[in-house]
Amino acid sequence: MGYDTSFHPVDLRLVEERLLPFVAGHGDDDALDDLIARAVGIRRTRFRAKQWALGALEAKVDALESDVHVWGRPFLVAGDDPEQVADAVQRYLATPADGVDALAREMLARVDPALPGRVTPDEGGGALPGDAELGRSLSWRIRVVRALAIGLRAGRETAPDPDSPSQRHEVDMLGREVAFTLLDFASELTPGWMSRGLTWPTHLLAQADLPRGAFIRPAALHRPLREEFPDLEWLEEETIIHNDMVGGYVPPEAVPATRAHLTAHRDALIAPAANDGWEEYCALNLTKIDEALTLAARLGFGFCEATEIYSGFSGTLN
Repeated sequence: MGYDTSFHPVDLRLVEERLLPFVAGHGDDDALDDLIARAVGIRRTRFRAKQWALGALEAKVDALESDVHVWGRPFLVAGDDPEQVADAVQRYLATPADGVDALAREMLARVDPALPGRVTPDEGGGALPGDAELGRSLSWRIRVVRALAIGLRAGRETAPDPDSPSQRHEVDMLGREVAFTLLDFASELTPGWMSRGLTWPTHLLAQADLPRGAFIRPAALHRPLREEFPDLEWLEEETIIHNDMVGGYVPPEAVPATRAHLTAHRDALIAPAANDGWEEYCALNLTKIDEALTLAARLGFGFCEATEIYSGFSGTLN
């Protein structure tokens, strides 16, 4: 159960048109400044929503499911079906941090009408830094990967850290870092769903001896760079095999069929977990996967599974 897993709608157009050219070293160093500013705003919205979620957890609300409302769905979302959950996520994405309190209270009232009067945000975890520092933090990894690509193209063995030039990074890390880094940054703009353990969809399909369907290697997250640097070792697997990686990926056009495939075989997917005594947790995570696929289909995004984008233990929440 050592993996911090997650399920992600993936904005492939954003990846192809903005993120991949940036990490390839094209354009100006400030080419993502508009996206970084947007990511800062969304992170503040997420932070405030999770303060409410953690406050509800501290209040020992019986109706609150921690694996759904705290370490599950993005923000603090309550909903009776995937479409209602997707609606709420989109509302949060359009809500600045100073508007979160009203939306969070609405979500708590969906769980129990008495909750808004019982719960206060948990503000004991400190505060986020200023916008400039937060922006540097959220974009650090993608700026490092850009430096790796530039250094590799120039024939250097190492590249300077963009924030600490005295620190150097081996450029041959590029092939292992691109897909995870792009997903890490994209998830700042469209958060994924958190999980823990052996819950990613390609694993569940394999355990149930079911076809993988449309899940493929996440080549779309690094293809142009792989074509330019074919001799690098590229991390590209059809499923998750270790921490800090992207596993199976579903192209946007195949997301609705993938959702239908998982829904049709839900009982079969749960059966192996039932044999090991964790069928309820498996069923819960299939619901979270379905919610993430629902949002992906609505937005015209792809979908992927990953590890260590989030971590409840380290406080990196969605």
